[in-house]
Amino acid sequence: MRSFVIGVTFGALLGLSGCTKIQARDLIREANADYRDGRYREAIEKYNEAISIEPDGVTVYWNRACAAESIVLKSKDEKALKERKDFADIALADFKTWHDRLEEPTPEDAETVQMHRLAILDADERCDELLSYWLDKHNKNPNEEGLYTTIAKQYDRCGRTKEAEEWFERRIEAFPDSVRAYHALAIRRFEPLFPDPDSTTPFNTNLSEEERLNIANDVIKILDKATMRDPKFRDAYIWRSMAYTQRALARRFSDDEENQTLEEGLNRLLARDDTMQAWKQQKAVCDIDSLPECTEAQIKAGEQGGCCLLPPAPLSAEELASDAEQRKEIEQQMRDAEGDAAEPEPAKKGKKKRKR
Repeated sequence: MRSFVIGVTFGALLGLSGCTKIQARDLIREANADYRDGRYREAIEKYNEAISIEPDGVTVYWNRACAAESIVLKSKDEKALKERKDFADIALADFKTWHDRLEEPTPEDAETVQMHRLAILDADERCDELLSYWLDKHNKNPNEEGLYTTIAKQYDRCGRTKEAEEWFERRIEAFPDSVRAYHALAIRRFEPLFPDPDSTTPFNTNLSEEERLNIANDVIKILDKATMRDPKFRDAYIWRSMAYTQRALARRFSDDEENQTLEEGLNRLLARDDTMQAWKQQKAVCDIDSLPECTEAQIKAGEQGGCCLLPPAPLSAEELASDAEQRKEIEQQMRDAEGDAAEPEPAKKGKKKRKR
């Protein structure tokens, strides 16, 4: 690949007269200094003057494109959208001019220009152009699996979540045996569970317990399909552990076990089981990595790199068996209660009048 730097276009200046050549060269040098110091607007003004003196240069267009691109990438002011668009247009046009004027452009040159183009389009939020690029690339390379997620994420950035969801699902349809496809969909479905960065709670308080429970269940089912296809796909176990933890947090019950309702008692047992399942996923990751459990000596010495730093199992075998029995009892009581509520009351028989 070429090595691109902000430099003076001496070759383009050879055909100029002495004074004009010196003037253009000085302008480019001053512009380059401005660029290195972050004075991008001043650099562009000087590049403009240099181009007006010598419009047939090559490198000066690269230099001006980089300066304009820097303004676009750093532009965060929503009130300056028009200005950002103008500089984006400059950068896009100049990168193209630079490439068109190369004597022997290489595939690496085209790739470099395309990389800059995509960065500019993204920074200037030109969704339609970006989507057109990625969809066209997909049509030319329908078997390139990674493009499905790239397109889905682009739809997300454009605020078109429905289309984004469709492309995550289309990836699974096109590659039904791809564990990465299931993994990508699971992560997307999990995202609403993340708490606000400033929140002190480990879950999203904007969602109800039922919503969080349904999302966690969905994520677990998707990741189950991934590990069915590859039992050693460790990322699935990591995210499934997180999903089980979120499911445990979504179970609502009172701490007062003696006064719990049947539903709360069942939720308490289910939350304990979720916690155990989350631990098992972490243990599976250690097993996949062939890591033995850390000894107390290793933990105290801080030598945890070659061992599995995993807390003890949250439930013993006896506790698991006890919970299973309690769960059966509660579920039976709930079924009995439902049956009693559904059974209609017997009709009262009216007294028969005696015939006289």
